[in-house]
Amino acid sequence: MEAHVRTYVIDEMLAALRWVIVPGAADAIENMIPEAQVDPETGARRFMDYLGYERTVDKPLLVVEAKRPSEFPIPANGSMETAAALMSNWLVDPDSGLGEWKKWLSSLRNYVQSVKLRTGRFPVRAAITDGNWLVIFEKPENAFAPGAKPNPDFIHVFTSEAEIIERYNHVFELLDQREVSREAREIPPGAIRGAVDPNHIVSLLHGLRLRYTSSETVGHLVPTISVMAIIFLRSDTGSWFKVAHEVPDTESIRIFPYRYEDALAGHLDDVRRDATRLLERVQHWLQKPIGPSSLLSHYQDDAFEGMHGFEEIPGRDGDYWVVTGQETHFLLSAPEELACPFHDFGRAREAQCQALESPLVSSSIKAPRAYFTNGKAHHCCNEDVLGAKRILIEPDNIARCGARSGRIKDKFCEVTQVEELLCCRLCAFQDVCRSSDILILPCNAP
Repeated sequence: MEAHVRTYVIDEMLAALRWVIVPGAADAIENMIPEAQVDPETGARRFMDYLGYERTVDKPLLVVEAKRPSEFPIPANGSMETAAALMSNWLVDPDSGLGEWKKWLSSLRNYVQSVKLRTGRFPVRAAITDGNWLVIFEKPENAFAPGAKPNPDFIHVFTSEAEIIERYNHVFELLDQREVSREAREIPPGAIRGAVDPNHIVSLLHGLRLRYTSSETVGHLVPTISVMAIIFLRSDTGSWFKVAHEVPDTESIRIFPYRYEDALAGHLDDVRRDATRLLERVQHWLQKPIGPSSLLSHYQDDAFEGMHGFEEIPGRDGDYWVVTGQETHFLLSAPEELACPFHDFGRAREAQCQALESPLVSSSIKAPRAYFTNGKAHHCCNEDVLGAKRILIEPDNIARCGARSGRIKDKFCEVTQVEELLCCRLCAFQDVCRSSDILILPCNAP
């Protein structure tokens, strides 16, 4: 029966994905409501099986509909693409659904639209399962909004228990509570008090919204990196809120300069001023002078799992959230005199530790991905440092790596997605990386 499936299978599955239905510990925080009441515009009052939400704010995260055990209607050729397309077709034409799927998808649509009606927002995810098969709707608005044309790419079908186990990483990325919570967009400072009780805010961090693209110049592709100041707020429930300009303009978006010597310092100063002004606005709406925590303390806190230091925004290729802590940029200002010899290819080659076959004279978008070129203070040409940055996080070295933004098989370096040859001494993450057992810098610079 459906009640047995919920009690012995689905409840346990949701608990493994960090959804708390009934707190089992004194400090556990409920974030999943079973039998959540649905108040549609018309019709009888109903109850959805599960509603996951962000505590202290009216933010819906996950709708789950449970069903009694049944066989999943696998398409003739058995491909997952076809299964997703089948589900998409049933959403467009409910009468074409097989058996009880006609009413199941209709009910799920009703639940999702009711959540939108009540909160003004679609849930981040929706799912339907009998504990053996599982269908996840990555973008419920795309699937269930009135007049929607569901994209099969956003429908993930797991037709059996064996497939759920085999593709558990994908299930985790789609349904884990902390992963789903990260989907939330930025809010302007004036919306803080409507999103969370300021008394629940326990810490904040400087950060950036970073966009990495490539532009074509005469015969050469060059990286284009833009950043915008952002503030990360953490509540005592473990929730994270991202505060930034709601409507960015040319004054709030700062593009990395191509003229290094006379422009980078100005760029860092501009971002620092933007971040300072944003912090003052945030403190005004919080009505308390809370200051930013350090990046190292953030990585040493359990709260790090809820907001990694450098992560790509789900569904936005090349778009990142970057936590910088007490710094206002992930780049630090260069010293007037360079004590390290490894900024220059020639000197690194004399020491027989050059990282490249030849000096990097132009910014590169791949192999390596590098913005800063030979001889610049922010450029590192040491082979050993690059080797440490490129170490893959593995199960047998993850403890030595310490807290990292990357997952298994990702590179150790936090900023490698946008810059592989950055001097570690001029990176805001240097204290974090040097506190691990992986990175020992070969230079004598302070």
